[in-house]
Amino acid sequence: MAGRFSGDGIRQAIDARNGRAVATELATANRGWTRFWGLMLRASLPTGHALLIEPARGIHSHFMRFPIDLVFLDEGGRVTRLREAMRPWRFDLTHAAAVIEAPAGTIRAADVRLGDEIRFECRSRPSRSRGAKDPALSQ
Repeated sequence: MAGRFSGDGIRQAIDARNGRAVATELATANRGWTRFWGLMLRASLPTGHALLIEPARGIHSHFMRFPIDLVFLDEGGRVTRLREAMRPWRFDLTHAAAVIEAPAGTIRAADVRLGDEIRFECRSRPSRSRGAKDPALSQ
């Protein structure tokens, strides 16, 4: 089942207050296994890439090799909580409609603030073979 923030194509997350990109390559994890697996075992997450998890019922950074910024959202896409540079092997038990997991430093670079509205924009996805990994999460 698709989540509230899901859509087709390569997605971007834009802060409506200042027009800055929170993510230019946004993948979505809205099913049980993809939500659990998240960013585990990845060597890094390039600047501009992020993962949108919906719903957010607690986040862990187990088996991750790098810190991440967390942007928690309500059903309307408003920022309800921010957590900068959560290190590997940590928990955050915040419940939210969705959370964006982005490279550490993203919150400051995009000047994201509590109460900001995050807009999700799609652009067409280049064709790829069936079963290929999402380019927003490829290494």
